[in-house]
Amino acid sequence: MKDASPRVAILILNWNDLRNTAETLTSIKGLAYPTFEVWVIDNGSTGGSDEAIANRFPEVRVISSPTNLGVAGGRNFGLEAILSRDDADYVLILDNDVAVEPRLLDKLVAAAETHADLGIVGPIIYYHSDPRRIWSAGASIVFREVTAKSPAKNRRAGEERPEGIERVDCITGCCMLIRRQVFETIGCFNPQYFMVGNETEFCYRAAKQGFATAVVTHAKLWHRVSASTSGGYTPARTYYTGRSTVLFLKEHGRPWNWITTFVFVMLTLPAAYLREALRGNQHAVTMKARGYLDGLLGRPVDREVQRYFQDNHTMPQEAMHVRHTR
Repeated sequence: MKDASPRVAILILNWNDLRNTAETLTSIKGLAYPTFEVWVIDNGSTGGSDEAIANRFPEVRVISSPTNLGVAGGRNFGLEAILSRDDADYVLILDNDVAVEPRLLDKLVAAAETHADLGIVGPIIYYHSDPRRIWSAGASIVFREVTAKSPAKNRRAGEERPEGIERVDCITGCCMLIRRQVFETIGCFNPQYFMVGNETEFCYRAAKQGFATAVVTHAKLWHRVSASTSGGYTPARTYYTGRSTVLFLKEHGRPWNWITTFVFVMLTLPAAYLREALRGNQHAVTMKARGYLDGLLGRPVDREVQRYFQDNHTMPQEAMHVRHTR
């Protein structure tokens, strides 16, 4: 591409996960796109990983938050710095546990530049451990259970998918290229969605302002799925799943969305409790119910969950004054 290519800022969160973040940064070095800059937001790490990243990757801009702001808050922390300058036409949000194909940015930017109504685009995302099996190819918003459903998940793909775009309701924050004008119009991520649902809610708000979301079918990325939460059905994650689902309903739902969600919860929670009891993991279901209730009643985040993300320094990732508007 020519030197006049749109400028891209790549934003990656790190929380006590130097190994995965370093592997992702090494992968990014192979991008063919000519005009991008990488920002790593250290989200309250305690082991000196921010200094290690800065020393190992001197070309990367590293900024640190003294506390874990969550996924939405940590991204906003970085976006505030990026958007305060005028040298980024797009922001590429990336998880810290991915591998990219060399022409990923070329394909995403070309799609966005070709279709003026596209505000958010992403690639087909494959499992890192099974490179031809799809992890995510966009999702439909269904107003229950993480608020989105991905019909292509776990399908196996052929050697090459056809070139083009597929418009979807939302894409995962694992990889999303966002036009600068989207942030200028709707603001940043909603920090109430600490670690679940923030990308879905962002895409939904963008669509209400005329910015479409799409998957670029011939763009590829590989994800070490759930490296940031050890992949489990854990109390902290299930709590935020329940809480974020209710927050999304309160902000955007219609009466029938409330009804279908209530029926879904009443049918699935008991079954989940029985399933997880056999594994000795029923507390995860209890915490999910508590998340639903706390979100419904507008209560602060459960103290057990807060302590986990403030005090747990062994598992990787999981105050903002950045503007968030409806």
